Amino acid sequence: MALNYTVLGNEIFIPNTPDFDVKQTLECGQVFRFKPTLFGYEVYSLNHKAQIICQKEGTKLICDNAKYFVNYFDLDKDYATIKQELSKNSILEDAISFGEGIRILKQDPIETIISFLISQNNNIPRIKKIIESICETYGEKCDGYFAFPTLNELSKIPKQFFTEIKCGYRDEYLFSSIQKLCNGFDLKLINSMTSNEANKYLTELKGVGNKVADCILLYGFYKTDVFPTDTWIRKVYLDFYPNSNKTAIQVRNEFVNMFGNLSGYAQQYLFYSKREKNN
Repeated sequence: MALNYTVLGNEIFIPNTPDFDVKQTLECGQVFRFKPTLFGYEVYSLNHKAQIICQKEGTKLICDNAKYFVNYFDLDKDYATIKQELSKNSILEDAISFGEGIRILKQDPIETIISFLISQNNNIPRIKKIIESICETYGEKCDGYFAFPTLNELSKIPKQFFTEIKCGYRDEYLFSSIQKLCNGFDLKLINSMTSNEANKYLTELKGVGNKVADCILLYGFYKTDVFPTDTWIRKVYLDFYPNSNKTAIQVRNEFVNMFGNLSGYAQQYLFYSKREKNN
């Protein structure tokens, strides 16, 4: 069943449960617009903000729009049943136990595309800094923070700006992809495509490869039958199949065949467990 949360005005309270852990959810590599605070976190999405307070009896979210963050944290999804089903596969038993509170965030497609173009071969502090610079310079000023720019606002950013904020070779990816998104590249088509069709379509954006496309589909479109595959996931695969020489796309396809519509959830548990245990 869904979480036993309560909403009072713009406050959401989630009693302690193994099906929700805000630290695991925010720090498992799927989002970058958040920062730790003395009592928890602050999270930003588009032009919304949530202050998260971690208490002894549960987690409180004080936000500008409770309905938005109920959806954002996927609070109405039954993760207990998902984990129960995935745990039938021995590959996932330890990973689910380690990161049992992870939830897949429902993020905005444009924000997800820009964020994951920036994330390629990059470290998290730098990714966060670049995204923050874009928001501060081109986003709407809100109450103590800046919104993520709209596509119209993004379209006004010169390539030189991306260079100046140290995007490196990604400056061309960002500038080119934004221009394409503003000139006929229709993200609405993705909702009627299969995930493989959508993956191929997204790779028409400059700098978007198969892995980034899968990230966009999972976090920005909530297509859970994808399996973003990077070096961490390949290491996971080699743990179970040590003599394999399969490519990333072959590993990705094998995991999708293995986990089907639950592939995205499986990927989050395996990725988080492997990365955290090896850092």
